[in-house]
Amino acid sequence: MPGSSVEDGLLGSRAGSPDSSPRAGARLAWLPGPWVSVTALVAVLLTLGLLSSRAGPTGAGVRFKEMVVDRVSPELAVQALPRRLPPAHGAVEGPAEQDTSCPVCEACPTAAARPAAKACPPPAAAAAGKQQQRSSNSSSPSGPGQSHDVLGAWTKRLTVPWGPLLTQEEAERGLSYWGSGARLKAVAAKLMAGKPIKVYTLGASVTRGIGTTDRQYSYASRFFQYINSTFPHRGHVFVNRGIGGTSSAIYSVCAEHMVQQDADLVVLEFSANDKPDAPFSDPQRKAYEQLIRKLLNMRGRPALIQLHHYAWWHAVGDGVADGGLFYLPAAEAQLGVFAQYYDLPAVSVRAAMWHLMRARVDQFNPDAARLGATASPSGYAIPGAEPGKEKVYFYRDRTHPGDEGHGMLAELLAHALARAVMDTLSPRPRLHLGRRDAELTRAQDKHGLPLPMIPGNAATPTTLCAIEEDFKHVVVSSSGFTYKPERPTARSYVEQKWGWSAKKPGAWAEMEFDSESGFVDLTGNDTSSKAQVSLSYLKSYRGMGTAQVACVSGCACEPQLLDGTWENKVSLQQILQFWVSRHKRCRVRVTALPQPGAVRQKGHKVQLLAVMVSHFSVRLSKYADQVKALHKATT
Repeated sequence: MPGSSVEDGLLGSRAGSPDSSPRAGARLAWLPGPWVSVTALVAVLLTLGLLSSRAGPTGAGVRFKEMVVDRVSPELAVQALPRRLPPAHGAVEGPAEQDTSCPVCEACPTAAARPAAKACPPPAAAAAGKQQQRSSNSSSPSGPGQSHDVLGAWTKRLTVPWGPLLTQEEAERGLSYWGSGARLKAVAAKLMAGKPIKVYTLGASVTRGIGTTDRQYSYASRFFQYINSTFPHRGHVFVNRGIGGTSSAIYSVCAEHMVQQDADLVVLEFSANDKPDAPFSDPQRKAYEQLIRKLLNMRGRPALIQLHHYAWWHAVGDGVADGGLFYLPAAEAQLGVFAQYYDLPAVSVRAAMWHLMRARVDQFNPDAARLGATASPSGYAIPGAEPGKEKVYFYRDRTHPGDEGHGMLAELLAHALARAVMDTLSPRPRLHLGRRDAELTRAQDKHGLPLPMIPGNAATPTTLCAIEEDFKHVVVSSSGFTYKPERPTARSYVEQKWGWSAKKPGAWAEMEFDSESGFVDLTGNDTSSKAQVSLSYLKSYRGMGTAQVACVSGCACEPQLLDGTWENKVSLQQILQFWVSRHKRCRVRVTALPQPGAVRQKGHKVQLLAVMVSHFSVRLSKYADQVKALHKATT
């Protein structure tokens, strides 16, 4: 879908990347004939820089650029829809709805450029959306429901433009947690009222689009496409922040600089890369909760949706080595607890499709990889798909879904949004109380958020988030370290995983940053509190080594050991956190060591990927103290 990814769409290479030439991949072959000239013109304009990506939010001490951002017009979104995918095996498609009427409304394109179908909501439905938004803003209960005409009109419109891949029952199973859906209903009401929204997708390689034959078929691109074709508006902003090989920890530290304060909807996809089983006191679980709290507390009060991917070949344990355990990895279940606590809708590949995978239904079969033979993380041989039968199988490799699988993920997200729309229109049953007038402040902070689920886990404000090309200039002196990509042949800067890398013991790199600015003194006389540094590095199963991390000037800190080794057959970004004293010019040196890591490997490679600095002056342990400190820190 044009517009779903600046890096992979018609823009060519992103400004600031090592390769600034336009990509040889401005793919127009799939466009309908009448639109080739229009799209080609847009490509020329974009290449000339007349249309550019919007600069990211900046602030004192913050150096961060938007990874993927675009504004998608309704005309282009409908004119340039990707090819229609076939329905899943055994699914029966209903007759295609053809609604050629398009009454003029504030969200529609001009008459000359008006698309033929689904360009705008029916006037009655749009009016219903505005009424629902007014009701949401006033916190008053909704009315007695809408007419059958309005419900019918929206039922016709709430379809995926690429063709359904799941049945209604499968999509409903995939909605693994709904809760009240309150924030998502507010987003639905805004869309139904003909207003634009800002949508962000945060996650790792699946969010990035790995597994697709073209990024236009990624779940993020297709979900954006669904929103824009069902609720078209020139002002929609769609931002894909997916970074392969990352966990939620980096996003937690950099949340304020990755997502704008007026965001409306954020998708979180982390269950595949976060620790598979960890206590809630683990730093990574704490980081995930801090990410949720930072996002929920943003000015736009965005709705969050958890998206749980399921990698069949990674689901091993309890004597099973060839994958497919339903209850492992445990990250989905653990992260799902946060959905229950914070009232976040969640959609799950496992819940929707596991039984289809177990039955080896076509398009869900996990027994082979589309790209060819490979091995599971546990070393189990995975055969390659036979030529011509690739689409029988769900996974393109041992981890990532293919085009149809990504379409199914997008369909699960679309189902959640569609339910929010229908819930705003449908009459409420008389089974329950209308509302409860109860004082909840003892269980909330001043912004109305629940107190942290993990005691003492107050969100930490971030003052520096230097990642990707912004990290290059944080290293001010080096010997034996080189700034280069981990995967130089990858198609985009993000996927190339640039960083400072060394392979020989004795090599060193010095980072310099401000660890003083942005400090919040909650006590009024705190002179000893420190800043927390989060150093992102690569951890892998071969060729990796260790390094010492030490403060050398300006600030002081306890020496740290960075270990890039582990047994897991995967390469991921991890974070080493340590405290430094406050100083305007804090200099930290990383030195590659000859000593092997916890898992002995042939090599001494060290790769640094990002650095973040945050401040919080109090280590909280009591809920009462937490409320007081949170009130001060967020005022």
